[in-house]
Amino acid sequence: MMPTTETFWNQMAAYNNATFPVQVILVIAAGILTYLVFAKHGDKANVLMKVFLAFAFAWNGVVFFVIFAKSPFSTFLGAPLFILTALLFVVDVFAKKIDFRLPDVKWQRYATIFWVLLAFLYPLVGYALGHSYPGTILPVGPCPLTTFAIALVAAAIPKSDRKVYVLLLLWALMGLPKCLGALECHEDCILFGAGVYGLIMLIKNWKAIGKNGEMVQT
Repeated sequence: MMPTTETFWNQMAAYNNATFPVQVILVIAAGILTYLVFAKHGDKANVLMKVFLAFAFAWNGVVFFVIFAKSPFSTFLGAPLFILTALLFVVDVFAKKIDFRLPDVKWQRYATIFWVLLAFLYPLVGYALGHSYPGTILPVGPCPLTTFAIALVAAAIPKSDRKVYVLLLLWALMGLPKCLGALECHEDCILFGAGVYGLIMLIKNWKAIGKNGEMVQT
C-alpha cells in the first residue's frame, strides 16, 4: 500500500532536511564519476562508479525507505529492491560484467546524456510542477538515482548485467502511476520514460547482453 500524497511529501521533506549535506556530497560525486566514465573511460572509473552506485542504492534502501518513508510499500518493496541492487553493484566490482561508457552510436550517446541530465535536473522539474525544497525530490533520491542508473547500464550494452537491469526496470515501473496523478508526483514521468527507453534497449540487445555474461564467466 502506497502512502497518501500528504504523507509522501512530508516524508520527503523530513528526509531532505535531515540528510541534505550527504545528498549534496552524493550529487557532486555522481557528477565527477559521470565525467570519469564518459571522458576517462577505464577500469578505475568503472570500479568507482559501481562503488558509488552500491552506496547510493544502499543509502536509499536503508535511510530513505526504512527510516523515513515508513509504509508497507517501502518496507516490502522499496527497501529490498534497492538493497539487492546495491549488492549486485558490489558483486560486479569483481564480476566485471558492466562496463560504463558512452555508446559508440551517436543517437545512443545523445539519449544517454539526455537521461543523465534529466536525473540531475529532477529538482528543477519538480519546482516547475510546484514542488519546492524541502518538499521536492533531489537528484540522488530513489527515482532520479534509478533514472541515472538505467541510463548508465543501457549505455554499457552489450557489457551490461541483465539482473541489475531488470531490478532497475521494476522500480521504473513505479513511475507509471505517478504519471497518471498518484502522489501528485508528475516528475516521476522522467523515471517511467527512462524505464521505457531502458526496456526497449534491453529487449533489443537481450542476446548480446547474455553472451557478455557467458564470456565473463568463462
